Amino acid sequence: MKKPQILLSLMTEENDYQLEQAASARRAAAGLPVELQILFANNDTITQSTQILRAIQGEAAQRPDAVIFEPVGGTALPQVARAACNAGIGWGVLNNSPDYFDELRKTNREAKNVGDAVSASIQYSNQRTAGQLD
Repeated sequence: MKKPQILLSLMTEENDYQLEQAASARRAAAGLPVELQILFANNDTITQSTQILRAIQGEAAQRPDAVIFEPVGGTALPQVARAACNAGIGWGVLNNSPDYFDELRKTNREAKNVGDAVSASIQYSNQRTAGQLD
């Protein structure tokens, strides 16, 4: 069985906070049956959008099962989000709550289920790391 593929897109490698987010994601993924790919957008919205779209529109076997990203700009890439959900790819946004989330939930139940599974896995990993689970 194929491991779920998670794409994490962060703003820059030039910021300690972003580097810690990447390190934390690697630690969480190490304890889960997932493959994690981390991309940095060099603080450029167009680069971030292009990187994520390439992953979403690539070969089906190479596509991520979920995208988690921290937006470089204020828009949180609504067109890219729709493309991901239309492809059945879960979509998560860090440190932002875009207005388009309700629309995505209504129009793509399958992607929401993938996103819920990713979220549950991350929560489980965080609890385990914090010693809250036996």
